[in-house]
Amino acid sequence: MTITDWQSWQMLLQIARCGSLNKAAESLNLSQPTLSRQLQLLEMRLGQSLFDRSTQGMTLTHFGESLIESCEKMEQIAQGIERQVSGQDQSLTGRVRLSVNELVAQYYLPEILPAFMAQNPELSVEVVASNQATSLDKRDADVAIRMFAPQQQDLVARRLGEVSLGFFASKAYLDQYGVPDCPEALLKHRLLGYDRDKQLEQGSAQLGWPLKNEDFLLRTDFQPLHLELARYDGGILISHKTLAARFELLALDVGLTLPALPVYLCCHRDVQHNRRIRLLMDFLAEHLTLTD
Repeated sequence: MTITDWQSWQMLLQIARCGSLNKAAESLNLSQPTLSRQLQLLEMRLGQSLFDRSTQGMTLTHFGESLIESCEKMEQIAQGIERQVSGQDQSLTGRVRLSVNELVAQYYLPEILPAFMAQNPELSVEVVASNQATSLDKRDADVAIRMFAPQQQDLVARRLGEVSLGFFASKAYLDQYGVPDCPEALLKHRLLGYDRDKQLEQGSAQLGWPLKNEDFLLRTDFQPLHLELARYDGGILISHKTLAARFELLALDVGLTLPALPVYLCCHRDVQHNRRIRLLMDFLAEHLTLTD
């Protein structure tokens, strides 16, 4: 390992981001003793300490901080090279990594992915189910389905349509607790919503409706649980019109029109000609049914 070895600077970045050797070692797929030895060797070669150690974790020294910006530039260059190499790959073997939110992963993909795998038996598909936008720059995913318009200029995006949203509940719940017909009446019901995720708070503020997470009597950031709770008469939720209809939930008119969610299929422009990635994107564009 030389001072100019990219792996050394990658190690520095990961420890700085994670704040601990254990977490950084896990992210780098190394053991903690191995990472500790590599860090000590790098510091010996540099002749200065990169981190201050304490019971609270690892914090960069002034010298370590001075190197971070250059390391991040190296990281971006390395990621760009990897994307360009991957973008030229025309093989139909290997893996392709797909990022989707939890509802898509739970309720839409199971209907179509088996057919894709049957058509392409030499491919492996990895699904990242997260409500946070996965980085396509860093190759955390090759393809992403997003419910918002991409802003990055280096992404290739295909709009698939939009998802209608509404308020829904089971017939049994409404028979027992009544049907709300205005926002004020809605707040008197058992609402199903988020815990730490602020997306409904932000969306309701745009509608001029000061809904807070504390107004939800059943809170979780795991979206499929909202739907399952509503199916079992747990309360009122905001969800996809298509999913609500699938599970025979009734739509409520409370005097609020929720904006539809746009659906985009995205990849980084550097990998758009990769045969595996293009094959998956074309398949999803043809078979994924999120819209009404």
